[in-house]
Amino acid sequence: MLLPIKKIISPTDFSEISDIGLKASIELAEHFEAELLVVHVLAPLSGAATSAAPAAHYLPEVMESMRANAEEALRKMMAGKVPSDLNSKSILLEGNPADEIKEFAKEEGVDLIVIASHGQSGWKRFMFGSVTEKVMRLARVPVLIVGSPEKK
Repeated sequence: MLLPIKKIISPTDFSEISDIGLKASIELAEHFEAELLVVHVLAPLSGAATSAAPAAHYLPEVMESMRANAEEALRKMMAGKVPSDLNSKSILLEGNPADEIKEFAKEEGVDLIVIASHGQSGWKRFMFGSVTEKVMRLARVPVLIVGSPEKK
């Protein structure tokens, strides 16, 4: 028996690998006739950028510009990559990506999170962490992790 999948989240950071995750999400949404929620999380600027007195003055403008750029990127992604006949919408969230994805999944009652993994290891993973790994640990719904195809 298959799980009843009615709502799918597909987080994106607009990278090539997240496009692969989006493609898998679309296929699953079509197969299960599920709603697809394409989510981008705008992470806050780091403490160093927000604590510098001269730069702090421009923070609201910088964040608004980042928000506008993310909204435009989501609009283009939806128009160019998501079939128009698919029950879908895009959502822009702000905060810690893994936490926001987990909370959004809970609030929306989603059945599946399809997230791409960049496959970072070593120092990159230590320094930047893995949103995919955190979502997998925190989420209370199944998480399908899509990796990049092997290079031949």
